[in-house]
Amino acid sequence: MAKKLHILVVDDATFTRDLVKKGVKLGYPGFVVHEAANGRQAQAKLTTGGFDLVLCDWEMPEVSGLEVLEWMRSDENLSDIPFVMITSRGDREHVVQAVERGATNYIVKPFTNEKLFEVVTRALTKSLGVSAKALKKLGGAESQVQGGDSAAVLAGGLSGDLNIAERLETDASVPSSRKERATPRDKVIAQVRHSGGTIGCLVKEIDFNQVVVVFKRPERMPTLLDQATFDFTTDEDGRTSRVNAYIHALQAAEKRQDTDILRMTLRFVDDDPDKQDHLGYYFTVIDG
Repeated sequence: MAKKLHILVVDDATFTRDLVKKGVKLGYPGFVVHEAANGRQAQAKLTTGGFDLVLCDWEMPEVSGLEVLEWMRSDENLSDIPFVMITSRGDREHVVQAVERGATNYIVKPFTNEKLFEVVTRALTKSLGVSAKALKKLGGAESQVQGGDSAAVLAGGLSGDLNIAERLETDASVPSSRKERATPRDKVIAQVRHSGGTIGCLVKEIDFNQVVVVFKRPERMPTLLDQATFDFTTDEDGRTSRVNAYIHALQAAEKRQDTDILRMTLRFVDDDPDKQDHLGYYFTVIDG
């Protein structure tokens, strides 16, 4: 009986972990996929042995993905396990940093199932010394991988208003003294990246849990529940942050059925303290 391959998915955001696990199982249903909610859990599980691949988020509290990577590469029992860094940091500096520390490969959020399948395949065929065809046989792959479907029909029944949409409890670590939300009076431009491309948008409302934006219909529509990042910059201090999220709601921004102006709500799934701090400052800068 062929050996089952064991994959460890590490991310502090449950939603992202679930997406990655689902993507791996979609491509390789025969793999055994384990999960860890943070770097410390990952280290504890890896110590038990038996893993063939690690898919790990970079930005996690306490023990980051980079620290997990360095720890693995310094342990002779774990140093040969392929390690794929998963993060929203796609600039050259961070790519080089991950590779220099021993990352096997690198994948930037948001990504498609096809991209995840490609990266997993490349990492395992190299480490196991087998062909892609042999790996598919090991993983029971039957060419099931599909990309995100276009959102041809907008979900008009889902509200994108912060005062109507379901509230997620604000993290207790967020100091009560700082601004909790913002409703810009002037035009505030930001960017949303999803698996189909990048969208320039205007921020309508934002808090620590979600953001509501409006944008012109793009060539490739985003998909409900798709991974995304909300990218924003504050010129006052020169900071740029990319907050991991998922697409919670899509609807027309006007009453006309043929409108090209759309409204989207992104739910944040990112607890990075630096990004939380930057969001708080951002609220102060843009609030009308």
